[in-house]
Amino acid sequence: MATNLKRKLSEKKPDVLEKVAKGGPNREEAISRLINAVSEGPYGKFVITLPATGTSPYVMLQNAATYMNLPLNVVKSESEINGFELLINGEEFAKGQFDNIQEARKGIADQALNKLKETCFFITRKSEYVNVTKDNLHEKEAPSVAAPTAFADSTAYKIMAKMGWSGGGLGAQEQGNPDSITVYENVNRQGLGTTNLTKQITEKLGNFAKSSSLLTLVFDSDFTKEERVFIHKAARKFNLKTKSIGRESRKITVSKKITRMDIVRELLRSGGEDGFYKLHVPTNFAHLFTV
Repeated sequence: MATNLKRKLSEKKPDVLEKVAKGGPNREEAISRLINAVSEGPYGKFVITLPATGTSPYVMLQNAATYMNLPLNVVKSESEINGFELLINGEEFAKGQFDNIQEARKGIADQALNKLKETCFFITRKSEYVNVTKDNLHEKEAPSVAAPTAFADSTAYKIMAKMGWSGGGLGAQEQGNPDSITVYENVNRQGLGTTNLTKQITEKLGNFAKSSSLLTLVFDSDFTKEERVFIHKAARKFNLKTKSIGRESRKITVSKKITRMDIVRELLRSGGEDGFYKLHVPTNFAHLFTV
């Protein structure tokens, strides 16, 4: 018989919580204990992202379930008239009575999100993505261009491209905020031969792979087709992800393979909030997190 995961949501793990609560002054250890305690709970590995612009609750749940490779759907109840059930991995998570499937998806999804707030991390995007460009990416020996202080100090500067960026303007429809930040590790492409350029690209990708930065690099559209092929191949050697964006003006994004829990960890390190994102610690574990 399938385990009733709804009941698990209300179960507490006093032994785990006690260990976390008794964590020493080392903040990194405390953060790790909190993440581990949440992850061990039912659906604790779900990280729900709440965008600044309107997205239906059902789509938010679908995104989280897809990320965890778990099927999620709403089905008619076999025992209740006008009854519907939300199933996660084939098990009932929430239910209610509604006139049709559309209303059921919205109503049950709202109910499910409220439950998940007890046991899962939520990340609220306080503003739309900031568009990051790589103007003059290969400007050799160019002086660094500093980002505005408030933004440079924010977690968003490190992780903003890790939550659904599809290129150009950030966001699924490239509708992101047009604010532009010039990344300052630049090497000038102009005047460099192909050999020098490929060397610069390789060095840049190698340094990026070894660094602790979670930033996404964007190689601009002024690279030739052959150069873009080289960027993809070089990035794979460093175990980096690449993605081609655009049709007429092709760009390439290069990023590290990180998880949503990596994002949660970065936000915990910055006190749970910055100018762009806010982390909601699950209510069952809120007493374990102090700013």
